[in-house]
Amino acid sequence: MAEVVRARLHVATGVVPAALTPMDDNGNPNVTLLEQHCRRLLAQGCTSILILGTTGEANSFTIAERRAILENVVAGGIPADKLIVGTGCCAVGDSVELTRHALSTGVQRVLMLPPFFYKSVNDQGIFDAFASTIERVNDDRLRLFLYLIPQVSGIEMSADLVERLHQEFPTIVVGLKDSSGNWPATETLCRRLGPSMYVMVGTEALLLRAMDAGASGCISATANVAAQAIIALYDKRNDPNAASLERGVNATRVAFENFPLIPALKTYMALTSGVAAWRNVRPPLNQLTPTETSQLLRRVQELR
Repeated sequence: MAEVVRARLHVATGVVPAALTPMDDNGNPNVTLLEQHCRRLLAQGCTSILILGTTGEANSFTIAERRAILENVVAGGIPADKLIVGTGCCAVGDSVELTRHALSTGVQRVLMLPPFFYKSVNDQGIFDAFASTIERVNDDRLRLFLYLIPQVSGIEMSADLVERLHQEFPTIVVGLKDSSGNWPATETLCRRLGPSMYVMVGTEALLLRAMDAGASGCISATANVAAQAIIALYDKRNDPNAASLERGVNATRVAFENFPLIPALKTYMALTSGVAAWRNVRPPLNQLTPTETSQLLRRVQELR
C-alpha cells in the first residue's frame, strides 16, 4: 500500500541543487539572477530546484523576504512544480505561514526544519510541532520533506520519529533530506524508509552508497557549480566506471569544503559568470578574502 501511495505523489528523485540566493551589494535578494540560475540548472538536467534552504541562507531572511523571493521566482517563469521551498522556522506559526504561502503560489513541496532553537527536546515534542504545523496548514496538496541536519539545527530526528510522522500523515510527509553526513544513520534511513518515502541525501559523496541502500537521489549544495558531473554520476551509478566518476565529484566537493561552503560557492559563481554580485552574502557569513579566493581557484583548477 505504501508503494501505491508513494507512486501517486510529487516525487523528489535525481539531482536537486540547493540553490544559492544571489544578492545585491546591499544584501537584498537579486531575484533576476536567481531566476537565471534556476533556468540554467534545469537546462543542465536537474530534476527540481530547492530554494531557501541552508545553502540559500533562508534563515538570514525575514518571513516577508522569503515570501517575496518565492513569489518573484514563480512569476519569473520557473515552474512551480519544479520547485521545493524551505519553510521551516523556530516558530510553528511562521512555518505555517510560509507553507500556506508556498501552496498559494502552486509550490506543493516544502522542506521543513524542526523548530531549532530549543535543544534537548524529545521525539514527542518534535512530533507535536510537525503535527501542529500540518494540521494548521490543513491542505491536502502539501508534500512535506523533513529536513535532518543535526550538526546545524542541534535537533536529532530518529528513524522512529520520521516513520511515525509518515504513518500519521502518509500523503503529506512523503520524504526527507538527510544532511547529517553520518553514513550509518543515513543507511538506516535509506533501508528502512526508502521503500515508502523519498530519501534524499544531502551530499553527492554518499550518493552511490545511498542509492544502493534505497535512496531516491541527492539535494546538493555543490550542484550549484557542478550539476552536470553529479547528474552524470547519478545516471551512470550502475556503470563500471561509476567509482571513477564518484572520485571526481567528491574531489570537487572537498575543494569547496576547504573553505566556508556558501561564500566559496558564491565566489566561484562570481568568477565563472563575471557577475561580481554573486559574491554577496548576508551576515553572519563573510565573503572570501582575496587570499582565500586565489586558493579556491587554484584548488578547482587542479581538478581539471
